[in-house]
Amino acid sequence: MEGTRTSGMSDRSGQAGQTARSQDRQQSTSDRTQSRQDSQTARQGDRQASQTERSEGRQDQQSSRQQEITDRQQNRQDYRGDAREDWQDYGDDYHYGHGWGYAAAGAAVVAGAYALGTVVSAGTYATLPCTSTTAVVGGITYYYCGTTWYQPTYSGRDVTYIVVNPPPGY
Repeated sequence: MEGTRTSGMSDRSGQAGQTARSQDRQQSTSDRTQSRQDSQTARQGDRQASQTERSEGRQDQQSSRQQEITDRQQNRQDYRGDAREDWQDYGDDYHYGHGWGYAAAGAAVVAGAYALGTVVSAGTYATLPCTSTTAVVGGITYYYCGTTWYQPTYSGRDVTYIVVNPPPGY
């Protein structure tokens, strides 16, 4: 009987060893599965973070490009405004510096009055009231009929004639 007992004990210790190995295998499998899941979760988090960074980078680049476009457009508008202002200053300097200034200012007043429908002064004409003679004095064109002298000016887009004093020398 002793042999049977010994044999029974070794069966039990064999079963215990087998159970321990089985538990170790299960634990090892469970650990590997958990490790794979942890790695997969970490990789997924890294992918999402990278995707978010790329998306933010694209948005920053788009915003930067849009700002550059806006800045260039503003620079063009500023340049055009400055050029227009320079041209107007040149025109003002040229005309006021060469004797047209007062006539142009008078014409502007007359043109404004004419445009509003008020009576235009007797010294302003849409056409000359006579057959005139032309005289150019100092680069300025004058028209005269007898002793009355006229100078062309603009009323809006139309040429009008105003009565002026004779130019020097006449």
